[in-house]
Amino acid sequence: MSPSTQTITPLAAHHAERRRVPRIPFQATSVVTETGSSQIVVAQTTELSRYGCFVQTKKPYPKGTGVHIEMAEAGTTFVASGAVAYVTGEGMGVVFSVVEPDNQDILEKWLSRTPRRSTRYTIGARAEVKDPGSRRENVLATRDLSAGGCFVITANPFPPGTPIHVRITHRGDEFHAAARVTHNVSARGMGLEFIEVKPNDRAILEKWLAAEEAK
Repeated sequence: MSPSTQTITPLAAHHAERRRVPRIPFQATSVVTETGSSQIVVAQTTELSRYGCFVQTKKPYPKGTGVHIEMAEAGTTFVASGAVAYVTGEGMGVVFSVVEPDNQDILEKWLSRTPRRSTRYTIGARAEVKDPGSRRENVLATRDLSAGGCFVITANPFPPGTPIHVRITHRGDEFHAAARVTHNVSARGMGLEFIEVKPNDRAILEKWLAAEEAK
């Protein structure tokens, strides 16, 4: 295969990518196969960038493991070769090393329709959050809101990476989303990243943000 038929991203570019290229919330089912092995991990990709992705799994491969990843979303499948760049308690970061042109096109389309660095607006709204292991909703308040997430004020934040359901009530509307607690956790509260938003809820969120932008 000649260089003209593939896009190559060096593993070393991962560090620069984490500094310069924003990872965006993204929800897709991924099959990650260890290179030279039949071992596979089926999990959810929750973040995506031009150079890699984050796969949420309790059984990550060790750092440096070569992998083949197939990511499926809305009937479209993206395929790439890569390596595990880092491992956390939430899963593994994969940096792409070989992406064929057709798959690069798919990646660019996904990135172009997903909000990147979102403007945050100060919005005081009622927020109710619930983690999957509890039936009780915690009633909180938002401090700011963007297309990709929000910050909620609480003295008892969940640990980073906790998947939760969030319901925000503002201006007579209710917004619902599946979310995840980011690493922005402090004594003041916790940051939430929206990872799955239905079209009707996305419309409500965009209406709120448009109203704030117009002020």
